[in-house]
Parts: sequence; C-alpha cells; structure tokens
Amino acid sequence: MLLDLGTVLGAGGPGSADRAALRRAVVEDNVLGKRTARTRLASWQRLNRLYGLSDQAPLNRAFLSLWKSAPEARPQLALLRALERDALLRLSAPWIVAQPPGQAVTPAALAAELTRLGVVYSEKTLRSISQNLLSSWAQVGWLTGKVAKRRAAVTWHPAAAAFLLYGAYLTGHRGAGLYDTPLAHLLGLDAEQLDALAFAASQERLLSYRRLADVVEITFPGWDADDSRGPA
Repeated sequence: MLLDLGTVLGAGGPGSADRAALRRAVVEDNVLGKRTARTRLASWQRLNRLYGLSDQAPLNRAFLSLWKSAPEARPQLALLRALERDALLRLSAPWIVAQPPGQAVTPAALAAELTRLGVVYSEKTLRSISQNLLSSWAQVGWLTGKVAKRRAAVTWHPAAAAFLLYGAYLTGHRGAGLYDTPLAHLLGLDAEQLDALAFAASQERLLSYRRLADVVEITFPGWDADDSRGPA
C-alpha cells in the first residue's frame, strides 16, 4: 500500500490536498494500472480509508505537507497515519515493537498473538491477515526480508516525530504531556526518546522547542489548525 500511496500522491502533486484530483488520478487516470473501473474505485476507497486522503482536518493537511517536504520520512508518516485508522495494524503494533532487532517473525507467531488478543477468524483468513500485516510492517521499515522476516532496528525521522507530536497537540496535550500519549506508548517511544526527537525536529525548523530544567514547551508555528496550511 505504501507504493500505491506514493504513486497517488505523486500523481495529484506531491503534498496535494485536492481530494478530487487524487480520486481522479486513481479512478479516471488509472495511475495504479488497475484493469477495471471497479478495481480502480476499490483501490481509491481502500487508500482513502487507510490514509484519510479526503480528510480536510489539520492533521491530514500536515501529513500531506510533510509527505512533500520530507520524502525520507514517508514510510514512518504513512505508518502513523495508518495506525489511527487500521484496528488490526494497531493490534499488531505492540507485538512487533517488542521484538528485538534481528528476531525472526512469522505469520504463525503473529496469528497466535492476534488470537490471544481476541481476533476471531478462520485459520486460513488469520494467516492471510498476518502475512499482510507483516508485509505492511516491512514496507515501513520495521521488518527486513522478502520471505523470512526479521525485526529491523528503527531510527525515527524528526519529521515523523514532529507529526506524531502534532497529533498529540491537536488532542489537547501540552508540554511534556506530548510525550505521554497512547500512540507513543504503542510504538515504544518513551519521554527521553521523544524529547531528543523534538529537539532534532526543532533544529530542522519543524517545530519550536524550549526547555528549562523539567519544563518543556513545544509549539508548531506554521501548522495553523485554522487555515489550509501544513507545516511551513
């Protein structure tokens, strides 16, 4: 799905927030190379459901803007966006994150974890879901290997961290509270890591960071929730 997302956003203009242009690129211009009108429409609906491409909320505007300005952060940005909207991806996250770098991961092991969490499907369907989830985690850099997959070491990009923190900011978190959110916990990011990433993001002028002893202030100049801009 990450490859399809990149193709569609590129076709609509990188960082484009024009829902009509993005939909037209998939359904009418067939940038994804689908064989029928039905599969083109299904592809658009799937991408829109997973990434919220037609959403005009500030968080989506920020996502599209960062997609344009920080191409190296795109896999992590896509993951953060998808985690908001895909329940099974969210359920798989703690198990994936908990695996040490180099650890082999298999569809069977993930299927067992999903079953433990109360996911109920036939064995065949659950295995297919697990394979797809592992593929998704591989696409965004958490796993390596085409067939046999292993947990990869992950280095967070400051732009992705800024996006995560902005999401927390929009839900009312402030100061060090930006580091204490369900999404941060889900991804195994602690306050020390996020503070370092926030500082790195400020060095790239993605946000404003001030710290005095234990008091931290993070704001997002140019990420105005009341206009059509994303991060400047």
